[in-house]
Amino acid sequence: MGSQEVSPTKRKEFQKRTDDDIDSFLARKDFSKSSSTEGATSAASTPAVGKKDAVKEPAPTPAPKEPTDQEHEDQIRAARTSRAEHEAYHDVAVLRKKAHALSHKAAKFYHKHKANDAKAQKCSEKAVAFREKAGSRRERAKDFMARAKEYESELESAAKGGADLSPESLRTRVASMERKSAKEEELARKNEAKAAAQTEKAAKYKTRSAKFLELNKINESDAQRFTRRADNLEKAGP
Repeated sequence: MGSQEVSPTKRKEFQKRTDDDIDSFLARKDFSKSSSTEGATSAASTPAVGKKDAVKEPAPTPAPKEPTDQEHEDQIRAARTSRAEHEAYHDVAVLRKKAHALSHKAAKFYHKHKANDAKAQKCSEKAVAFREKAGSRRERAKDFMARAKEYESELESAAKGGADLSPESLRTRVASMERKSAKEEELARKNEAKAAAQTEKAAKYKTRSAKFLELNKINESDAQRFTRRADNLEKAGP
């Protein structure tokens, strides 16, 4: 077959029909896609409601039960028992605190009693030492006086011409012995005065010691009394 010439008019008509067919085909394809997509979306957004997926309504809350008179009485009794226990515990704590404070005071007073007792003992020992010194001074004074009397007897013999020393020398020795005896007597009196002062201090410290010992015993007795009360409360508790 030979090649046939196609007129330009027919070519345009053929092309026009072909373009229209293609447009209509594309339009149908887009419509089907959009319709299928919308259907799937609607199906997904609308869940199927079945028996298992049904929404359960909450069960009605039962009304609170009114307590009976016996239950009221039991609650009141329990509250009173609890309050009594707490009050007893508080009372025991207060009593033990007072007992501890009194024991502490008793210990302080006992310490002061022992300190003053030690001071009194020390003063007494000093007084004894001063008295011993005074005694030794008096013994020396007696010795000096005895020697002075011997020199006086020799002085009498010298006046008669029967002594080896001169009367002036004997008189000097007698005066020296009497001076030494008087000095020893003075020192003895000073030591006795010091002994008396130490004895007075010892008496003062002993008085203080006795007072602090009395306070110690009083506070110890009160502390024991509070402790016994606390123990009795604990034993009487539930």
